[in-house]
Amino acid sequence: MKYRINIKHNFYLIIIPIIGFASSCNQNLKQDISLFAAAGTMLHCNEICDSIISHYNLNIEKNYAASGSLARQIQAGAQADIFISANKQWIDFLSDNELILENSISEIAGNKLVVICPIGKKLELDFSKQFDIRSTISNNISIGEPQYVPAGKYAKQALDSLHWFDKIRHKIILAKDVTSVVHYVELGECDWAIVYYSEALKSNKVKIAYEIPQKLYSPIQFYMVLIKETDLSKKIYQYFKSNRAKNIFAKYGFITNKLDTLALTPQSF
Repeated sequence: MKYRINIKHNFYLIIIPIIGFASSCNQNLKQDISLFAAAGTMLHCNEICDSIISHYNLNIEKNYAASGSLARQIQAGAQADIFISANKQWIDFLSDNELILENSISEIAGNKLVVICPIGKKLELDFSKQFDIRSTISNNISIGEPQYVPAGKYAKQALDSLHWFDKIRHKIILAKDVTSVVHYVELGECDWAIVYYSEALKSNKVKIAYEIPQKLYSPIQFYMVLIKETDLSKKIYQYFKSNRAKNIFAKYGFITNKLDTLALTPQSF
């Protein structure tokens, strides 16, 4: 009896470390990819990434913030494989610092600006220089910080085109990213705000009051670039350019051109 107990005891002493070692090896087989992406792309990037990792043994580490903040993180040494920016300015910033693969710069989607306000609020705007914009603001409005947030830069362009910005400068809350702009309106801290159309669609607590005439600001394009070139990063980069990925972008309110994309699926990796 004692001999049999020892055998059983020894069996567990041997088999448990083996199982643990095998589990550890399996985890170590996972490859890591780091995606830095503009805050306004979070929902669709998450969905695209989920469709990739459901087929492959890899981890996609995602970092969402204002494009300018992300670009400065990369400049400071943050480890990123792929960068998605809400405008070309921060791609050029990294290019000037020789931190990207120049031939990998790619437009992946477009967008447009809208004015949002709380549901139930009546807002009347006239996009002309003669309109008294101050009459629409009893509290504050919000846009992204133009220096770092592309949505804020486009919003300021529109306000400047109408000669409105200087008139209401003291009433503008500058937010750290476009998602935060929406939150200010949701919380009732702002009478209205300017955001991407795609961002406005995410919230059931705000409504789109107006689409801002596109002649008032530069065309909005989102860009993607490779920071590090590996077989895996190139495959994921190509997948983000595929029709499947662009259909996801379109679902969330982005403007895409699917005529020049590759019909990739995860199975084609």
